[in-house]
Amino acid sequence: MLINPQQMIINAQKGGYAIGCFNTSDLEITKAIIRAAETQNSPVIVATSEKAIEYAGLEPLAASIIEEAKKARVPVAMHLDHGRSIAAVERSIHFGYTSVMFDGSGSELMENEILTRHAVELAHHAGIPCEGELGCLGKTGVSANKLTNPSDVGDFIQKTDVDFLAISIGSEHGIGENERLNIGLLKKIAKITPIPLVLHGASGVPDTDIKESIKNGIAKINIDTDIRHTYGKSLRAILKKYPEEEDPREILTKVIEELQKLIEDKIKLFGSSNKT
Repeated sequence: MLINPQQMIINAQKGGYAIGCFNTSDLEITKAIIRAAETQNSPVIVATSEKAIEYAGLEPLAASIIEEAKKARVPVAMHLDHGRSIAAVERSIHFGYTSVMFDGSGSELMENEILTRHAVELAHHAGIPCEGELGCLGKTGVSANKLTNPSDVGDFIQKTDVDFLAISIGSEHGIGENERLNIGLLKKIAKITPIPLVLHGASGVPDTDIKESIKNGIAKINIDTDIRHTYGKSLRAILKKYPEEEDPREILTKVIEELQKLIEDKIKLFGSSNKT
């Protein structure tokens, strides 16, 4: 069933587990995400980045997620990940997203607050939650992290009225070496605000740190890079094992199976199995 994720994330925060937010860019990944959630009896969020939307097209991508979500035996939310413009937020709302994120982390603090507030107002008018980001995650090998400043958190939440807050505590977009979370910083932030906290860039974070972050306030965890890496790796392995296979449906069914295994493992790690 397609739902607004607000209550599922609040339930996770209260229950000491996290909801997996898994990025998709095509029907195969979407099927793998939802099948994994159904197998684990877990609520789940299917997310699309602006790059995925550029690749697949917003309307067809949203329509395919909505149709798969409606058939699902578990709660499924559809989320805009790292929307970097108000226009992206507006378009996503128009095409039926049940949650949006506005990422103003690349702007100065005051501009981030103003733009995030605008995105929140649009989302709330549509009856859906909005996530904001404070601090800035770097990209492995490209840019450095800007850790979230705890002294900015209270004002940011008050001025923007965001429902969930993505924070920068050491993870990166991509998979970096020796990627570790600053759990002490997370604890400080969690003491300041009661709203659910979000961890992005989790693909390269050790399982021990993931578990510690959940214990200390993380209620939603985003996974993208691991999915894309598994897709490519499994596709190459399948083509090598079955060199005569020419039916893309047969090939991609096997890719879906490998993606489902990965996502089930993440759901177990996050503790959301049997939480529907």
